[in-house]
Amino acid sequence: MIFLSLKMIRLIFNLVGILIVNLPFTLSAQDTSHNNSLSELKILFEAAEPSDSITGVYLTQMINLSEKEGEYDMLADLAIRFFRHPSSSIQSTELQIQMLQRAIAHEEEVSKSEDRGNLHLKLAGAYFNIEQFDSAIVEYGKAIERFSSTDSIFIADSYFFRAQARDYKGDLLGGMEDYQTARDIYQSEGDADYVQFVAGGMAILFSKFAIYNEAEKIRNSLISAYTESKSMFDVAIQFYNQAEDYGKQGRVEDQLEALLKADSLAPFDPRDYYFESMIKLSLSNYFGEHGDVSKQQEYFAQVQEMIPQVPEVATTNPVYLNAKANIEYSQGHYLKANQMAQESVQAAQESKNMDHLIKGYHLLAQTFSKLGQSAKAYEIRKELTQYTDSIFAANQATTFAYYQTLYETERKEIEILTKTQEIETINQNNKAKIRWIFIFVFIIIVVGVLTFLWKNLQHEKKKKQMQSKFSQELLKNQEAERVRISKDLHDGLGQSLLLIKNKVALSKDNTTGELLDTAISELRSIARSLHPMQLEKLGLSRAAEHLLDQIDRETDIFVSSEIEELKGVLKKEEELQLYRILQESINNVLKHSEASALRVIFRKIEKGVELKVEDNGKGFDFSEKLNDFQSLGLKTLKERIAAIQGSMKVNSEKGTGTSLSFIVYV
Repeated sequence: MIFLSLKMIRLIFNLVGILIVNLPFTLSAQDTSHNNSLSELKILFEAAEPSDSITGVYLTQMINLSEKEGEYDMLADLAIRFFRHPSSSIQSTELQIQMLQRAIAHEEEVSKSEDRGNLHLKLAGAYFNIEQFDSAIVEYGKAIERFSSTDSIFIADSYFFRAQARDYKGDLLGGMEDYQTARDIYQSEGDADYVQFVAGGMAILFSKFAIYNEAEKIRNSLISAYTESKSMFDVAIQFYNQAEDYGKQGRVEDQLEALLKADSLAPFDPRDYYFESMIKLSLSNYFGEHGDVSKQQEYFAQVQEMIPQVPEVATTNPVYLNAKANIEYSQGHYLKANQMAQESVQAAQESKNMDHLIKGYHLLAQTFSKLGQSAKAYEIRKELTQYTDSIFAANQATTFAYYQTLYETERKEIEILTKTQEIETINQNNKAKIRWIFIFVFIIIVVGVLTFLWKNLQHEKKKKQMQSKFSQELLKNQEAERVRISKDLHDGLGQSLLLIKNKVALSKDNTTGELLDTAISELRSIARSLHPMQLEKLGLSRAAEHLLDQIDRETDIFVSSEIEELKGVLKKEEELQLYRILQESINNVLKHSEASALRVIFRKIEKGVELKVEDNGKGFDFSEKLNDFQSLGLKTLKERIAAIQGSMKVNSEKGTGTSLSFIVYV
């Protein structure tokens, strides 16, 4: 006997419904009043006990009214509830089929795909219960079509149950395909329990068609999974089913080991006397077949103790009847064993279990032989041989078809894989070519961009160099022009003014003489500004001190200085530019800073000569001033220091004064 797991049995009870067919029940228009509304009937229905017969009457009346009033969504819901309702008055499978078919007639008006699919799913279950497997298979297929993508669990259930119907029909290929589809959907939904249920069904189907190696692989996997989740009842079921397969293969030692493992897990929590008795009956039969009478009787006695809990085992169960016949046979009671064997065969025929039927026939033939009825024993063995040969032929043909399908599938998969690999190779080659083309184009673009940037940079450098050179030449020309103008003023206009002064002195015109003295003084000041004669005569340090003394005398600014002797340190041009920088910096302080103090530092440093001009004025934003085209002072300073390859540093903030630092490298 092949057992489904307890969870699988509960699943089938809940979703398919194992219905007891009682006396036919019909409901006429006179059974209850038609004057009640749907809402009133619903109140009456909800108030009654579900198992009462009257609830079936209310439910039937609600179905009649919902159909009459066109409430088709309600009709579908009630028909589904009718199928699985426990009321004793509606336990007729024919009546349930009738109600479901009435609702299905209006399924186009049912709004929910879940209800449309469930109508066919329940109808298929009803057909399954009365063993109309062809009709069940058709309805399961319709259920799958009615469900939408959001009803994936119901779709998986439909495939699962259709696989079981195909199993009963002996359709190995169709059943296995449906099992695999159901498993894939359950797996995608992350429902491990149902994946295991399906795996158990697949193992039973493989076993039925003598594909024992595949069944064993699945069961070993299930044993590991159930052991990990501590579902010992399910572990025992897998050991029990595997023991049955070992027995069919003649692997008697493995059979005993599996049965003992199953028995070691009993009693179960909650206790299942039926399954526990089946394990012990199988052990009793095993030891009886192998001559260990004491253990045979020991296990049978344990079953006898459990019979009060499961009395149906002792009346109709072929395993029990076969075990009892074996006990009688072991004790030499051949006539009684023969009677029990016949009962076992009859029970196996009713249950349609071929394994139990074969065992019953085998024992029946043995008892006839022991009773000296060789002819009957021969007839039984002949019948048994024909039966087993027919099963073998059918299984062999189905198994061959299965393996042929696997072979064809594998061959096609190999072909597809080969073609896929070829396509993948071509794609990889194309990708490699495209990648190289892309790299080549990218390199060209990068080289082009870099070349453009390099040329642009060179152009900017050249432009900057030319601008710098132009600025330096301009400064040189300015200085040369200043020298020329200064000499012209000093040698030309200055000499003329002196001559005029001398003549005025002879005429003793004091007022005119004073005016001439002022003019000559201003002329000399202009000449000194245009070309500092002190720089040539005194050197940079003394010229700077002289300039600062003049600023101190002529302005209200407090002037301080730290000036080192720099004679011979710098070139003439560098000294001139530094002096001009000092002049420009002081002019900027006088014009813009509003400072009350000025400090000048001229000193030698490790890198060269540093000029620092500091004030305590209002300060300014350097970047703002530098970008302001009206601020020529800073730009002039920058150009002058650049002309002698020096550096300039400005440190200033509004309200904090200004510090200008210039370094000429030597």
